[in-house]
Amino acid sequence: MGLVFDGPKIATYHWRGPFFVSLSILCFAAAIRPLGLVISAFVAFLIAGMGTPETRWKETIIVGMCLTIGCSLLFPYALGLPLQLFPRFMIQ
Repeated sequence: MGLVFDGPKIATYHWRGPFFVSLSILCFAAAIRPLGLVISAFVAFLIAGMGTPETRWKETIIVGMCLTIGCSLLFPYALGLPLQLFPRFMIQ
């Protein structure tokens, strides 16, 4: 009969991933109106990229730019959502 202490140890909880993903969602929500979709989506993607120490920043920036372009085409044009793409000071 084994003791309660036999077996593998319980894995530790890593807070970094959920913290930075939650932070990126909050930053996107706060920045979408004043900064527009392009800047807020790109910044939110970079913040979410900090959720793991294995992030390669060159690749993260390239993927972030591609996803931002995709979101900029998908939401206002393909789906017809009235989203502002750029900050108001850049449009006026």
